[in-house]
Amino acid sequence: MEIRVRLPALRIPERALRWIQPRFILALLIGLYVVYFGALTWSQQSNFGTFDYDLGFFDQQIWLAAHHLDALSTVRGLTMWANHVNPVIYLLVPFYWLGAGAHFLYLVQVVAIAAAAIPLYDMARARLGSPRLALVVPFAWLLYPANEWMTSWAFHPEYLAMPAIIYAYWFAQRGRWLPYWLCVGLVLSTKEDAALAIIALGVVLAIRGRTRVGLVTVAVAAAWFVICLEVIMPLATPGSTPTALYQYSQFGSSFWNILFNIVRHPSHLVGAIFTWSHVHYYEQLALPLGLLFVLSPVTLLLVVPTFLLNVTNNQGYPADIHYQYTTYIATGLFIALVEGLGRIRPRPLLALACLVLAISSLVTNAIYSPSGLNQRVFHSGVWALKPSAQTIEATRLLARIAPDAAVSASYSIQPHLAHRDHIYTWPNPWIRAYYGVNDTQPPEFGRDANVIILFMDEVSTSQTKLLDRLTGPGGPFRVLTNKDGVLLAVRKGHSA
Repeated sequence: MEIRVRLPALRIPERALRWIQPRFILALLIGLYVVYFGALTWSQQSNFGTFDYDLGFFDQQIWLAAHHLDALSTVRGLTMWANHVNPVIYLLVPFYWLGAGAHFLYLVQVVAIAAAAIPLYDMARARLGSPRLALVVPFAWLLYPANEWMTSWAFHPEYLAMPAIIYAYWFAQRGRWLPYWLCVGLVLSTKEDAALAIIALGVVLAIRGRTRVGLVTVAVAAAWFVICLEVIMPLATPGSTPTALYQYSQFGSSFWNILFNIVRHPSHLVGAIFTWSHVHYYEQLALPLGLLFVLSPVTLLLVVPTFLLNVTNNQGYPADIHYQYTTYIATGLFIALVEGLGRIRPRPLLALACLVLAISSLVTNAIYSPSGLNQRVFHSGVWALKPSAQTIEATRLLARIAPDAAVSASYSIQPHLAHRDHIYTWPNPWIRAYYGVNDTQPPEFGRDANVIILFMDEVSTSQTKLLDRLTGPGGPFRVLTNKDGVLLAVRKGHSA
C-alpha cells in the first residue's frame, strides 16, 4: 500500500526575501569592510602606528589648504603643487573647517576603496546576467590582498579615484557621457600620474569602437599630464625638476629624456619587467583573481602604464602590493576580470569560474593580506592594536603642547601634531632630512622650532649628538620630561 504525505508549501515571507536580495548582501559586504577596517585604522592612528610620510604630510597639507591658499608644508618642505598635483584634496577642506583630521582621512580611504565594489557589481550583473553570481566580484574585491594593504597604509588622494575610474569605464560602455567626464575629471584631480591610467582608458575605448571619445580622452589626459610635469610642478619648485623623476634616473633626468630613452632602448624596459625580484609582486596581483582577467586581453591595457611605472621605479617599493602604487592596477585587473567572466559560456562553466574566483580570493587573503584571516601577519605588528606605556605617555604629553607651537617630532608622533603652520619631522629643521628638493634648505632653519617631542627609540645614533647639543648644558632647550621612552623639551624662555 502506498502512503503519500503532502508537505506544506514553504513560503518565505516577503520581508525576509528583501533581506537576502543581492543588493542587500552587497551593502552588507561593504558595511562589514568599512566597520572592520575602519576600526583597525582608527586604532592605527590612535596608537601611533602611522607616520609622517604620508599621512602626516597630507593631514597638514589639507589643514593648510583650509587656512591658506598655497602654504609651504613644513613636513616635506614643499608646497602642495610641488610634491604632487592633488587638487582633489580641496574637496576635503570643508570637513577640516569642522575639525576633521587624520582619523577622518583614514575613514575616507576605507569608504572609497570599499565603494569601488558598487560599480564592479553593476558591471558584473550586466555582463554575467545573474545578480547572484555577480556578487562574487565585489566579494573578491573586498578580499583582494592589495586593497586591504592599501587600506592599512597611509591616506593617499588616488584612493578616491578607485570607484571613479571603474564608473568611468562603465558609463562609457553605456554611452553616458556626462557622468563619464565627471568621473574622468575626478580621477585626473587625484594625482598627476593618474593621467596615464586615463590615457589607457581612452585607448581601450578607441579599440572597442568608441573612437572619438577614446581619442579625446587620450588627448585631454596627455595634455593634463604634460601641464602637471612641465608647468605646475616646475613653477612650484623653480629651477628644479619634478621631485619624483629621480625615481627613474636610470632612463634620464627629465620627463622627455626618460621617454626618449625608453623608446630608444626598449631592452631596458623589458629587463625591468622580466626580473625575478618582481615575481612575488606579480603572483600577489594575479593569483587572488584566479588568472581569470586574461580572458579579456584588450581590457588589460588599462593596467599597462601604471604597471610600467611601478616595475621601472628604481626605489623598489612601488612594485609591492602594500602601497598606493597598485591603485590603478587593482582597478584595471578587476575591470578585466568582469569582462573576462562575461565571455564565459555556457552557464555551468561560468558558475565554476565564479567558484574558482571565490576560493582563490579566500585562500590568497589568508596568505597575503593583513586581515584577521592571516593571523601570522595580523599579529606581527602591522596593526597598532593596543596602546603601550610609551604611547600612553606620548598621548599625555601631546595635551601639553600649544596648538600654535612650532614642533619637531618623531616620525610616528608627527601625524598627531600636523594641524599647525610649522611641524617638522626630527631632525628637521636643524638637519635637512628628506626636505625640499636638491640643495633647498628649510627656510625656517631651526629658529622657530620651540618644542621637541621624540620617541627615543626613533632617534638614530647619528642624531644623538644633535639632541645632546640642543638639550645639554648651554643648549637652547630644556628637557621637561623623559619617561617611558618619550622626551619632551621646550626652548628656554618658552612654554610647551
